[in-house]
Amino acid sequence: MTQIDTNLERHWIAILDYSAQCIPQVYHKLWQEGIDSNAYYLKLCGSGGGGFILGFTEDIEKAKSKLQGYPLNVIHRF
Repeated sequence: MTQIDTNLERHWIAILDYSAQCIPQVYHKLWQEGIDSNAYYLKLCGSGGGGFILGFTEDIEKAKSKLQGYPLNVIHRF
């Protein structure tokens, strides 16, 4: 894992630890599973009751496997 990856992982963990009240409870376990498996990372976007959850991954197939049953829309690939 690179230093950038390590810093990003710390960022995702901090979001869950310090902003958990902003993340719908139904997504807490899913959020943690992404961090633990390194398959994907989630970010809450928007506010005021609207918005969406944006996911980041280096391996889309691994993320799709872990997120089966959830609607996914790929918006950009690098």
